Amino acid sequence: MSAEAAELYLLAVINRHRACPDDGRPERLRRQIKGVLRHWALGGYVESVTLSGSHSKSTALRDSDVDFFLSLSPDTPGPLAAIHTSLADHFRDYLPRPRNVSLRIQMDGSSVDLVPGRRREGSTHHTLWQQRYDTWLQTDIGEQIRHVESAGLTTEMLALKLWRRRRVLRFPSFLLELSVIRALSRSQGSGADGRISESLLKVFQFLKDNFPSTRLLDPANSNNAVSDALTPEDKLRIATAADMSLRAESWTEII
Repeated sequence: MSAEAAELYLLAVINRHRACPDDGRPERLRRQIKGVLRHWALGGYVESVTLSGSHSKSTALRDSDVDFFLSLSPDTPGPLAAIHTSLADHFRDYLPRPRNVSLRIQMDGSSVDLVPGRRREGSTHHTLWQQRYDTWLQTDIGEQIRHVESAGLTTEMLALKLWRRRRVLRFPSFLLELSVIRALSRSQGSGADGRISESLLKVFQFLKDNFPSTRLLDPANSNNAVSDALTPEDKLRIATAADMSLRAESWTEII
């Protein structure tokens, strides 16, 4: 496959799976969720319901889950673990399933992740509960979104998400996005003079050689090591898959 053919193939695949920017689904779901939350026992403490996750950064695939961040007032009573339990009970008719920092529900034919966080007084930082580790963390979701958007590497991130899906890898989206930024931090990415194929090869080389030992930190709070979300075994599987992709004879074998 020639370089030109590779570019055409990769961009065609990525654009076919890219979430439509004019998709009204997230806003429709946000209105529905706000309506349900009005009747929650803690509903009066919800300051805002905002789109978060991949859809907020334009890095979502067409059939990706939709994430919403529930900003709770600093005065919200009770421990965060109890807030998660209360939220799950309130959404019991929507097949709630606890995840690490979110509650996954099924609404209007879509998988939706609700992430509650208590805002710190006088700050845009929030405290989130991590069920997997039975502890809390502090971060700024808005700063995370700005960090990913400002990198200008949306196309590479979408491509890597398609690769992750094809390889059936456990690779959390935010960590994946940070990995692309780290791998291409000294490169142009797929801008006007760059090729998506060249950028992806650099990403795979980073995943193969450096990813297992690299600490990737939350841009909103350097005390949060986002890379700790994966075990050494998970990281090795990603590195091995990247090595296999670097050895592939055609892009059709990779994405």
